[in-house]
Amino acid sequence: MKKRLVKAIGLMMLAVLVLGCTACGNSGGNAAAESGEAQEAERPADEAAEANTEEASEDGASGEKVTITLWSQFSDPNSTDGNYVAFYNALESIKTDMPNVEVIHEGTESESYKVKLKTAMAGNELPDVFFNWGAGTMKPYVDAGLVLPLDEYMTDDVKGRMLGGTLDNFVFDGKTYGYPYSVAVASLYVNTELFEQNNVKIPETYDELLEAVDAFSAAGITPISLGEKDLWPGLMIFGIHAIRMAGAEDFNAALNGTASFNTPELTEAARKVQELAARGGFGSSAMGTSEDDAVAAFKQGRAAMMFMGSWLNGDCEAEDAAVKGKISVIKFPVIEGGKGTIDEFHGGSGETFLVSSSCEHPSEAAAVAQYICEKMSKDQYLAGSGMPAWEAEMGDTSGLNRLSQEIATLTADATGYVYWLDSLTGGSKADTIMNEIAKLIDGSVTPEDFCANLQAINE
Repeated sequence: MKKRLVKAIGLMMLAVLVLGCTACGNSGGNAAAESGEAQEAERPADEAAEANTEEASEDGASGEKVTITLWSQFSDPNSTDGNYVAFYNALESIKTDMPNVEVIHEGTESESYKVKLKTAMAGNELPDVFFNWGAGTMKPYVDAGLVLPLDEYMTDDVKGRMLGGTLDNFVFDGKTYGYPYSVAVASLYVNTELFEQNNVKIPETYDELLEAVDAFSAAGITPISLGEKDLWPGLMIFGIHAIRMAGAEDFNAALNGTASFNTPELTEAARKVQELAARGGFGSSAMGTSEDDAVAAFKQGRAAMMFMGSWLNGDCEAEDAAVKGKISVIKFPVIEGGKGTIDEFHGGSGETFLVSSSCEHPSEAAAVAQYICEKMSKDQYLAGSGMPAWEAEMGDTSGLNRLSQEIATLTADATGYVYWLDSLTGGSKADTIMNEIAKLIDGSVTPEDFCANLQAINE
């Protein structure tokens, strides 16, 4: 599989845009999205969607409503998570902005949603439009001919509104299958109050990170909240260690099968993850803790740190969060002797909405997918859950999540990215990597065997 990562230059452009958008505001969580402020600015997505539907099927042209079925992982319309808020904002706006389309939505919780998609794929029973994680995760659907290429719907105007590099994880064999809606990066979230109360220095080096782990463990506080029961959070922990030890370029090469996992750098990355776990870095119950519970623990102030994607911003700044106003984000420290730099990041643009190749109304389905992605791009940013993938007039940013602003600053000089490992690799390869990392964390595989087992899936 060819490399599918967001180009650094595109994301640097994105960071510049975001910084330009954030100059006015510095408070709070989901306020902008929940109050409807996000809907008051210009909406090129709305105009584009309307243009698409005007050129669509005869049903739409005749004024008859076209029904589009839509599946997503956004299962809770009352969630304060910024992505959920943005998605349901978009669903509501479609009713007004695309009056000839009726969207029938089914939301399913994330892990169950993955199973649901696989079952539907096997039976060729996919809905018209469905959420997916991009890159290697969507490739089986593309290879099976189940996803509609969207190139004919992506006019120059539409492409011109997307930020550079944000389409990379949706392109296969020269065809584009998805629209982007956000750029998410992982950072080290630190509870500044706990650091101050326990007289612990916020880490700037990896040795200082280990010192912080020891100090919080001794104080009976979970150093780094981790929900490894769901497996994918461990991917992020190993991912950032691999980036720091091997560098983004070499780690991407190993993931894409063009280089080996059996290198001194990746073996040392695995060793450091295992040592961090054995040291008590993730507390005593990470293997049996779900990601939701890990987030809840951090949100309630029961953990000092969490390495997570920028969708955590909304949770940290939610009104019911005990840590509201007490969290800061920092770059994961470099590791002495590693090839990676402080400005290489884990993350990128990948989440999207795909259109089924068997849908009855492809023009309308493509218009719905575009509309949701472009509108969510703005609203999820204003709600504090990622950076935008589309240009947009942000309007009033006085309620913009302060952590989003911090992340924009952190990534302004980004030099490389490695996309989420499960999405980048996809399928059985992703499952193998997740399970091997879980073994690494619980100590049931050596770093050497871990790398050998990962290399085996490349051969």
